[in-house]
Amino acid sequence: MKHRKFLLKTCVLLFLFVCASVAPSVYAQDGPPESQKFGIGLKLMAGDGLTAVGVNARFWTESRLGFEVGYATDSEGAGDFKARLHIIPVSALFTLAHVNTDSVYIRPYVGGGINITRFSTNIDDLLNQYFGTEVSLSGTKVGGQGFAGAEFTFKSVPRLSFSGDVGVHRLYEDSGFAAGVHIHYYLK
Repeated sequence: MKHRKFLLKTCVLLFLFVCASVAPSVYAQDGPPESQKFGIGLKLMAGDGLTAVGVNARFWTESRLGFEVGYATDSEGAGDFKARLHIIPVSALFTLAHVNTDSVYIRPYVGGGINITRFSTNIDDLLNQYFGTEVSLSGTKVGGQGFAGAEFTFKSVPRLSFSGDVGVHRLYEDSGFAAGVHIHYYLK
């Protein structure tokens, strides 16, 4: 398990290094498509103790800076039922380069921000059997996240983009790696 985490961390750092080192040589002066300023989308995340589906919004400024807000929900059931709502108030995104080929536009990025997780848990049936009542717990945790990824836009459909990223999330003492897949439709 530790070797897998080490390998994943090494791959993320290698990806960031490669993106940062090639960014000046592949930077396109014409920038991103004009239709990619504000987009709404769907998100699927999976990783250490996390499988979530949600929605988000992404906004790119005139420079290489962008912002993302959103939320996702997940549930896991192994005896106890846990439902979690992950709220991402804001993440800052920084694009490393604007790669503009004949058929696809690629925007590699790094980002990070805070996250808030609201959870609720019903204690398993054993307590209900002995005490005759169902016990539930709930709480809120605040943490952070950091990630690296790339957004792909096919020039034949300039308002639709697909992106994927990998990163780390931290909630108090809990932390882990997660990968995300996004699809965005840019309204403007």
